[in-house]
Order: sequence, then structure tokens, then C-alpha cells
Amino acid sequence: MSELDTLVPPELELTLNGETLRLSPLRVGQMPAFLRILAPIMKDLTQDQIDWLELFGERGDDLLSAVGIAINKPRNWVDELAADEAILLAAKVIEVNADFFTKMVIPKLGTLFEHIPGNDKGGSIPSNS
Repeated sequence: MSELDTLVPPELELTLNGETLRLSPLRVGQMPAFLRILAPIMKDLTQDQIDWLELFGERGDDLLSAVGIAINKPRNWVDELAADEAILLAAKVIEVNADFFTKMVIPKLGTLFEHIPGNDKGGSIPSNS
């Protein structure tokens, strides 16, 4: 992989339902909705080995909605995919955005969870008074 590929990851092509999709890293306008949907499972998506069947069983609706956002397709288009195609597409969306997850999201997760009321860390929440 060249230095340019690291800075600007190449697009991936994937053919599903007879249509060739060009998967590229998220655009800034896609990030708010994508991250809002996936925030509860972000740690699962950043593991070396993702259990896709378990993830789909627990958070499939969220995952499919996020995939639709990432590929600029309506949710009903994603819903019509075969199960193996949907899992492959979700994996490729995560793959093409792996650099974003590992360099931007993961380092922020610990700090983010420390500031959520009711977390299990046992810490106190500072007051505004």
C-alpha cells in the first residue's frame, strides 16, 4: 500500500443485485447519521474478528440502516439483498472505513463513555453549579 493509499483510501467495487457499487470512505455529511446509528455497537465493529451473525441478530436494523447511509441507497434497497450479500456489504463498508474507525473513533470512545451519566465506571459527574 502506498503512502497515498493511506492518506486517501482507494474505493472498493462490489457487485450486488446486478449493480456495481463503489464503496468509499464516509463523507462528512454521512457521518452524523451513520455514527448516531452505530454508536451502541462501535466497539463490536472495531474488533479484529466481528461476529456478523450475532451483530445482525442483536442490531441488524441499525446496521442495515447505517449501510444504506454509507452507500447512498434507501434502506429498502439494502433490505432486498440476500443475507450473505448484506453481511458482505456491511463488512466492506466497515473495511473501507477502517482507517476512520481505528484512528478517529476508537481513541475517542473511552473519553466519550466517561462522560455519560449512569456509566458503570463508578465515577462522579461534575455539576454545573
